[in-house]
Amino acid sequence: MRRRAFIHSALVTAAWTASGTAFGGQPDRHSGKWIIPTNKPDRFGLKVMAFNPILVPDPARWTLAIAGLTHESVSLTAADLERLPKVGQSSRLKCVQCWSGRVNWEGFRAQALLELARPKAEGAWVHIECADKYYDFVKLEDLLHPRTLFATAMNGEALTPEHGAPLRLVMPHKYGYKSSKLITSLTFVAQGGKGLQADGWPYYSETGDILPGVDHPFEFPDDVRKIPGGEITEY
Repeated sequence: MRRRAFIHSALVTAAWTASGTAFGGQPDRHSGKWIIPTNKPDRFGLKVMAFNPILVPDPARWTLAIAGLTHESVSLTAADLERLPKVGQSSRLKCVQCWSGRVNWEGFRAQALLELARPKAEGAWVHIECADKYYDFVKLEDLLHPRTLFATAMNGEALTPEHGAPLRLVMPHKYGYKSSKLITSLTFVAQGGKGLQADGWPYYSETGDILPGVDHPFEFPDDVRKIPGGEITEY
């Protein structure tokens, strides 16, 4: 775990250096305009994880593109998302790094998007792209899982950029790296892939299934909980 944390820290540092060069100087981490990863849980009880440090997306300019093997190509704004049927759920986000946090999420099910785009029968996978250059492949059946949620709010507040605004996935039966944040496009494809994490890191699986083992829930800092695998529902 210490080796993993060291590698992650080195990659974040390299990304900050690269972004400083690309944008003309090192970004101001205290300006409030950048999404900055954290190593401790914030007020929502989660760490802030990001693949690349980026400027906070402007919700007024953000769009979600849905295309690929669909009968309709769809472009949705943040205002469009607010008109979709809302549902809420309490679920625990479990990280492969052995921590977790429970959040009350609000958003909509994938079926609401499928009704707009009408994917073709051969579109069995969805390629997800995100504003921070993160990407993943998710089986359509996993998107339609009854506990999978496209989230727009958490703990009674609008989703923050640090946690994926305007739109993120919540897949509580998978490790957190399958719950993509800052989503910008969904492309229906016939065949999937490993996704960014599983493609480059040997301890990240393609499916992201939560395995039996232990968990360190942030709400119980002195506890180590044994988990049977799958979504954590015991606490």
